[in-house]
Amino acid sequence: MHNEDRVGRAGDGQDGRLAGRRADGEAPRTVIDGRYELLERIGSGGMGEVWKAHDRRLNRYVAVKGLLDRNAMTPGTQATAMQRARREAEAIAKIEHLNVVTVHDQVETDHQVWIVMKLLEARSLADLLSRDGILAVPRAAAIGLQVLQGLRAVHAASVVHRDVKPGNVLVRDDGLAILVDFGIATFEGADRVTRTGSVIGTPSYLAPELFAPASPGPTPASDLWALGVTLYEAVEGRVPFAGHEVWEVQENVRQSPDPVLRYAGPLAPVIQGLLITDPRERLDAATAEAMLREVLDDPALPGAGAAAAATHPPTEVSTPDPSAPPTPVLRTAVRPPEPVSPSPAANGRRSRYRSWQVAAAVVCVALLAGAGWLVAQGDGEDGKQGERSGAAEGQGQAGSGSQERWKDTHPTLEIGVKDDQPGLSKFDRKTRTYRGYDIDLAYAIAESMGYGKGEVAFTTVATDYRSTALKTKQVDLVIASYSITDDRKTAGPDGYSVDFAGPYYEASRGFLVREKSAKYTINDSSDLRDLGVEVCTARESTYEKALPKQGFTMAKSQPNTYQDCLDKLLDPESDVYAVASDDIILAGYVEANPGKVRRLENIQGAEGYGVAMRPGSPTLKREVCSALRTILAGRVWEDMYKENLSGLVGDKNPPGRPELTECEGF
Repeated sequence: MHNEDRVGRAGDGQDGRLAGRRADGEAPRTVIDGRYELLERIGSGGMGEVWKAHDRRLNRYVAVKGLLDRNAMTPGTQATAMQRARREAEAIAKIEHLNVVTVHDQVETDHQVWIVMKLLEARSLADLLSRDGILAVPRAAAIGLQVLQGLRAVHAASVVHRDVKPGNVLVRDDGLAILVDFGIATFEGADRVTRTGSVIGTPSYLAPELFAPASPGPTPASDLWALGVTLYEAVEGRVPFAGHEVWEVQENVRQSPDPVLRYAGPLAPVIQGLLITDPRERLDAATAEAMLREVLDDPALPGAGAAAAATHPPTEVSTPDPSAPPTPVLRTAVRPPEPVSPSPAANGRRSRYRSWQVAAAVVCVALLAGAGWLVAQGDGEDGKQGERSGAAEGQGQAGSGSQERWKDTHPTLEIGVKDDQPGLSKFDRKTRTYRGYDIDLAYAIAESMGYGKGEVAFTTVATDYRSTALKTKQVDLVIASYSITDDRKTAGPDGYSVDFAGPYYEASRGFLVREKSAKYTINDSSDLRDLGVEVCTARESTYEKALPKQGFTMAKSQPNTYQDCLDKLLDPESDVYAVASDDIILAGYVEANPGKVRRLENIQGAEGYGVAMRPGSPTLKREVCSALRTILAGRVWEDMYKENLSGLVGDKNPPGRPELTECEGF
């Protein structure tokens, strides 16, 4: 590396070390060390700015990072910034890994340190999230795995990054993820550039142990916490612990250490393990890597194969942590635990982490013993039944003379529900329980199938994640205002078909608008169509396809939940003027937001809610249909309506009982 005072502009009298005026007559460009011609600034942040530059000696493009607006710095600040820049170059130079930015050179000039790095044609993860809102689970897992592999190489070089966040992860179009910006990294033997006891970094990503009395300071575990925050943000669209200042974030960590996971799916155990507040109990890098590979190796997860291929693991994959026990990389049933009913913070997460290790160990022992454990656990998806049943999923064995029950092979009934629909299915944060019509129905079905309340586990699902939760076997049933449609029953190769029992309720269609609109007067749905104002609905709902055909103007991008639409409707800066959904869902939002929103008259059409399940599960469907017949024939259905829905719609009399058309033949 260089340590030479050689930088300037053309014509400043520094002999031939600098470029002359360009032939095209444009102003001369800065040339560093007579070699690196700065072309355009491509990024800035903190104390640094990054330029695209031309390496004249090797005739290639590179990225050159220098101090930002150094003339405005005080001498002390400038000295600190230069020392940090030297440390950044030294830290990166210690690491050679596909998922870590490569440093080519370092050049020092008067009051400036230039770091020459490989030019990456990529966007930051922060930019991707700003554009897309959230990432699909396979893509987030692929990016997370690569960042983790890069971090393992960083930590093996005795370096701690200290600022892992979406803005410091670049993602190329081919899926390759690269960890960048080692400006505040620390490593063994590095000179201190901050006061003893001070904590630097981005508040939302700082690990809680950094603020503990007698804190050891940044460690690899604190980098893993930041990775957990980054993964949470990638799949949930927000950071897990809100706050602009450090004290705000840490107070939220202390008060609510178990952030709710709505869309993480099979990534939930990884994220929860990385966000354990005690660094001694937090997932180690080796285990986290194995778990991420589990997610990507699951052929049932849509897009997992393509995302896994994009990771391009290097031959010199991460250096193993000698202090960590060997972790088997085997396919296990990585199912996210119930994200909204955690036990006390540390103990709950610790048990989830250990349960994964136990599951992996069980698989390992079973395989070594030649027990054929993985074959015996076949679920029988889509008519290809596992050896466990010998026929269709859950059916009795031939010649047994008895009909096997679903509970015989599924001791816990896993049910996907929503958590943001008052009256239907709402999660109470104080009591940490679900309440509503769908919940009562779920318990009634479970009771009919022989399950007690303690044998029913709820998992939160969003509108666009319901079929995925079934396909990936996170849940057995979905009872979540799931409208029965032919498209959902016969999805093409790009989708996933589901089977239904029901319908158990028929809802009308409608719109929700602001109580008072500053710009337009909206009296009925025709006003929405005539004015051309934006309508919001949940992604992959029936309204997303139907309303544009009826002449309504839809919001440019649809969120994952109706609650997100409601938030947009209530935002005075938003262009959304209406939310399209089922009347019973909208009625719940009106009750929860008195004086703020109102319903328009219902429009033509109805939504029949069904109990969804995986295709090829005749035993399960038979038992659910039997339960629904009993519920609809007696007073249970009417009592559930009066208890949960009559107050919302203002009608004590329940609607007509639907015909169980999806249960014919079962």
